[in-house]
Amino acid sequence: MTTNAAGGLFNLPEFGHQEELLSLSPLARELDSGVDRPVARVLLDMPQPHMDRLFDYEIPEKMAGIEEGARVKVDVGSRVVDGFVIERSETTAAGRLRPLRRVVSPMAVLTPEVFALCRTVAARQAAPTADAVRLAVPQRHARAEKEFAALPERASQAVRQVGESAWDHYIGGPEFAAQLRAGRRPSAVVQLRARDRAQHFLPFLISTIRQADESVIVVVPTPVVARRLAALIEQEVGQTPALMVSEDDHATRYATFLSVLSGRAKVIVGTRSAAWAPAQDLGMVVLIDDHHSALTEQRSPYVHAREVLAIRAELSGCSFVSLDYGPSAELAVLVQRGKAQWITPAASAHRDGVAQIMSANDFRSEGVELSRMPSAVFAVARDGLERGPVLFVVPRAGYIPLTACQNCREIASCPQCAGPLSITHLGAPLVCSRCSLRVSRFVCSSCHGTQVRAVRIGSQRTAHEIGRAFRDVPIHVAGVGQQVGELDASRRIVVATPGVPPSVEGGYAAAIVLDSGYLLRSNRLEAEVHFLRTLAHVAALVCPRSSGGKLLIVGDVPSDLVAALHTWDMVGWTSILLAERAEIGLPPTSCWVELRGSRDSLREFLGLLRAVASEQGFVSDEAPLDALLAGGARDVIAGLTVLGPHAAGDALVAYLRFAESERAVKTAAIYTALREASAKKLAHGLRVTVDPAL
Repeated sequence: MTTNAAGGLFNLPEFGHQEELLSLSPLARELDSGVDRPVARVLLDMPQPHMDRLFDYEIPEKMAGIEEGARVKVDVGSRVVDGFVIERSETTAAGRLRPLRRVVSPMAVLTPEVFALCRTVAARQAAPTADAVRLAVPQRHARAEKEFAALPERASQAVRQVGESAWDHYIGGPEFAAQLRAGRRPSAVVQLRARDRAQHFLPFLISTIRQADESVIVVVPTPVVARRLAALIEQEVGQTPALMVSEDDHATRYATFLSVLSGRAKVIVGTRSAAWAPAQDLGMVVLIDDHHSALTEQRSPYVHAREVLAIRAELSGCSFVSLDYGPSAELAVLVQRGKAQWITPAASAHRDGVAQIMSANDFRSEGVELSRMPSAVFAVARDGLERGPVLFVVPRAGYIPLTACQNCREIASCPQCAGPLSITHLGAPLVCSRCSLRVSRFVCSSCHGTQVRAVRIGSQRTAHEIGRAFRDVPIHVAGVGQQVGELDASRRIVVATPGVPPSVEGGYAAAIVLDSGYLLRSNRLEAEVHFLRTLAHVAALVCPRSSGGKLLIVGDVPSDLVAALHTWDMVGWTSILLAERAEIGLPPTSCWVELRGSRDSLREFLGLLRAVASEQGFVSDEAPLDALLAGGARDVIAGLTVLGPHAAGDALVAYLRFAESERAVKTAAIYTALREASAKKLAHGLRVTVDPAL
């Protein structure tokens, strides 16, 4: 047999698409069956990218009533695999169909809206759709399902009307509130005043949406915040929210999911899993404190709740509202694209509402033993204690969480595992923070010195030092495992780490942030953003300037960050940040993808990517693959740059970078290469993460 060069039988691409191979299947045919629409198209709960498509199965007569969205078990080779029925059809393009093995539950738990969200998020993150579905639909709990089916219909709750006066102090606020009342669904990014809280705005938002008989999803970082807001909503709006938090047991989580799925619960409050809730007639999604680390999913598809909610708002045509103090480059991009509007404090209504912000970096002198507490610290603390409680914020909990050799300043390390040595409390020996080895006699591995000095001072040691200066003042320490509830306004000192200071009735008289430079000493891209977010949350706990409130920042902090806090112009600062990142191709103005694996796996994947991209019409670089992994930055195809790799433990890490405007097409090419690698068992051990933490 001979073939021509253009379309011969053996003229197949070196790395072909899975879809192209599937096109060799027989043409669509009707299935001979007594069941109406007897073909079930099933999404398999399998993480392999090449299995990320719908597979056809025959519906037996005894399962004829199965609904789209129901859980099933099917045979895949010799395995029994879970899945969801996505569609029912009269025809199939496959050959002989295997029957569904079992219907796990007749309940349709995967709604078309949530499935569309899962597919869109998975495509954005270059991940299998099944990974997103696994986040959206909790595992079945048979007893909870049975008990829920027996519950009587809950009586409808009257919605209380809530006024919108909280929006009057914001530029664009009254107009936004009027649009909501008129039935339109605008989206907004709200930068809160220091004196305001998210709970001042939520009742109006929820009341307005519920009066239109639509649902609301509110996503917050932690279960503590979720429970507090749920109680507030019930009290002020008259609606009992469905609480979706990870700390609940399996039965409770599944029962709550069914309550939302059935439409019995129209207000959903929870942590990041609530972003996927199957709410009926969705009118609004709300995100609070979008830069909190707890809002990022730690497993595939590694997506942030912010992106899930923004995509969901676009797919559903509902409102997206973000409430936050600090800056967010990602939300600024959302505004730039015309998908939301800024709502910012009016300057005249804000200035006296934030504490007087001061910087003590002029007092700091490197090498001076007590430079972390210049005289300004004690002056501000004494002044504040005359009017009420004073807050001290330190970067780390513990006593002395990090030590170094007194002689050569090398970080003190464990002789067994090289972990950092710390001191847990006064008089305690050195302890390894990694393997917990107690080191009774320290010997520096560099200079053989035997004495250590403190590199980081924790909250416990700080409280000890402050106690010696203010002997007659009670001191509370708040940190991980030491959280203090809401305090009254009596005279006291509170020492806390970022994120856990207890609130005080009326606000703290003063706050002092010690070692603030350590909050910036990070090679992470978001260091300055997180710094401003942290200090904005501290400022929000302090009395306003009009009541004498003061915030002192101690440490080597750039003046532009202090100025942003002083003016509370987070929007202006974020605009400058975006412009700087656009010049050098950093997120969110560019899309980055992390490749983590061995050199061989990186090389194989880049080869697949180049071949796939060539088939799709991209112009590729014909340089040897090893040249792409020689360091620096080089295009693997036009507009898609490889950076690195660099060593990260036992693996190598390289990055792919491309314009955010090309995310859809470039991410699709990356995922197609992933599917090929999975089908051909290449690039073993490679992990691909879209939008990694840089």
